Amino acid sequence: MNFKKILATMLSVVSIATLPALSVSATSASRTSSNSSLSATIRSDVWIQTIADFDGTGEFQVTAAYNSTNSTYENPDWVKTAWDFYAIGISASVSYEGIGGSVLGYGTTSTSSGYWINSNGAKTAWWRGRVGATGLCFYVGVSNTASAYEAGVPISTTAKV
Repeated sequence: MNFKKILATMLSVVSIATLPALSVSATSASRTSSNSSLSATIRSDVWIQTIADFDGTGEFQVTAAYNSTNSTYENPDWVKTAWDFYAIGISASVSYEGIGGSVLGYGTTSTSSGYWINSNGAKTAWWRGRVGATGLCFYVGVSNTASAYEAGVPISTTAKV
């Protein structure tokens, strides 16, 4: 009898210990737009975990990346990533907390949206956080608008999952 209890306990511990090793299911999207006068592109990347963790939340990350092949326009005045969550379900709403953004930037967050701007000559801006939903929610998605401003010319694009 004791052997069965010890074996059951060991199997339980092994099962629980391997749970974090399970792969996380996620979806992502990327979209690029170009501007010929700046010889530049702006790329919007968005990634979100599709199956929630045990606490009912999942991770997300958004990024804006600017690139110019013209050395005159290679460092934008600013680059910005702006995200907006949406929930599909019945009486579903979204809440999230930020984990961090790229250095030397500034931004703000609210219940379902936020933004992060780098205005220090950086070519990227990103934000990472955790998101969850309340109500009967079937899916939480996010759209990310990447934008930059250089030499009086704005450039932007949006990716959505």
